[in-house]
Amino acid sequence: MTRRDPWRVVAIALGTVLLAVIVLPQLRLLRAAFVGADDGLTLGHFARFLGGVRYREALANTALCGVVSTVLALAIGVPIGFAYARYRLPMRTAVLTLATLSTVSPPFLGAYVWMMLLGWSGPVSRALRAAGVPFESILGFHGIVWVTVWSSVGLVILFAHDAFASADPSLEEAAQSVGASPARATLAVTLPLAAPGILTAAYLILMAVLTDFGTPKIVGGDVPMLAVVVYHDYLAEVSGNPSMAATASLAMLALSTLLLMLQRLFLARRSYQIASARRARPRPLSPGRTVMASIATAVVLGLVFVPHLGVLALSFATWRADVPGWPVTLANYATLIQRAASPLAVSYALALAATLVALVLGAALAYVTVRRSYRFLSPALGALVMVPFLIPGTVLAVGLIVAFNRPPLLLTGTPAILILAYVIRKLPYAMKAAEAGLFQVHPSLEEAALSVGAGPARAFRDVTARLILPSLVSGGALTFLMSITELSATVLLYSAAWTTMSVVIFQAALGMGGQFGVAASTAVALIASVCLPVYLVRRRFGAGLVS
Repeated sequence: MTRRDPWRVVAIALGTVLLAVIVLPQLRLLRAAFVGADDGLTLGHFARFLGGVRYREALANTALCGVVSTVLALAIGVPIGFAYARYRLPMRTAVLTLATLSTVSPPFLGAYVWMMLLGWSGPVSRALRAAGVPFESILGFHGIVWVTVWSSVGLVILFAHDAFASADPSLEEAAQSVGASPARATLAVTLPLAAPGILTAAYLILMAVLTDFGTPKIVGGDVPMLAVVVYHDYLAEVSGNPSMAATASLAMLALSTLLLMLQRLFLARRSYQIASARRARPRPLSPGRTVMASIATAVVLGLVFVPHLGVLALSFATWRADVPGWPVTLANYATLIQRAASPLAVSYALALAATLVALVLGAALAYVTVRRSYRFLSPALGALVMVPFLIPGTVLAVGLIVAFNRPPLLLTGTPAILILAYVIRKLPYAMKAAEAGLFQVHPSLEEAALSVGAGPARAFRDVTARLILPSLVSGGALTFLMSITELSATVLLYSAAWTTMSVVIFQAALGMGGQFGVAASTAVALIASVCLPVYLVRRRFGAGLVS
């Protein structure tokens, strides 16, 4: 059977690899949470977790921050998405492009800049106090919410726009024909139809709050959050068995799974399918309301891009005693080239290596799941690839350390464990991009190559792979930029010789080393690394990376 179908061998090999790098570390993590110092089974770690005040506060803060941030982001982003989906507003393409770019910017970068602006000695904070406003600092729970909201609004705009644009307008027209006002028809008909897209955005925001390590660590102050608790527990137990870090990690994993189950359960309660393929046609808006909508959008996007503009300005500032000032200088970039070239090179090398591996694995996995449809292997492989979406970065990092910290697979402290973490976390992007391309390529084209004597590998390489190249490039660009901005797993897995740009910025945000100018110029390099792939893919293939 395998001689006739070599792809079955490939599927089995892929399944073995995924089990080894995804399932095995989580099983080792599970063991660390249930095994005591005497190697016997125990529930003492969970009793300590549930009974500890710090853990209960971290759990409550994470849940509350997720709910508050999600509600605020939806309240800001959904109206903008609706307006640009249903009305003829100026610069629609530019707004959607900016929203797309904002979704691929790392949240910890926003936390770093907001802290520089709104920290105790920040220029905005000092100006507010001088004006009589009793504002002290962004540090605290409100700071986490503030950064999370503005880093999530772009995502909400995109999902809401697509959801409202896809909703059949005839249903809304039917409601108005029987006496409903336009506002009531929108709330009673259109908004429920757009619920899947809006709920997906809400789920992604909640997951971001649960998994984000950089934002609460930088602007959270003394407010405990689960991701930060896992980080500190691991550091406290680094010389032994990370039992409490494993226990807190399992709590995060349970929360992320619960969020996914609640979203699926809510969406399964009713049908959102429509029989018509008609899309909403944007209608005109009065000049006054057009101006109001444009101003509101400009203000929102301005706040969304404060981190980008702020870090650009800070990179040209002269820093004295960690305070930016005049005159404008290029010294920070000169220092970046002289002293911090290594983090740039490390970041690019690790991200490129992870992207290449993820693309190869993703293309093979997509082919097996789309074209072969093995009864058990195909759905199992698809499910295994998506598991990392439920695993927060800090949890994944602790699992990899527990699994690969001793011979014969001693990967801890090497670049291999960083590449492995990036591949595991970003593989879904590469696979889904390849799947999208395969659905657009008819199998008969590959069958024609096979009929003239080409082997399966050559037919895939010379025919299918070339036809899905645009999708692979898009998935590769997204995998690269997600890898180069990764922090939550990197901060636990990196070693001094393999320090990345994200770690440099993170350490500067915490006041480690006092190299704020270098960190700002590094952040500009990171932003360019993020935005450039998006721009090139859009220009070459006319497709977005996120939408």
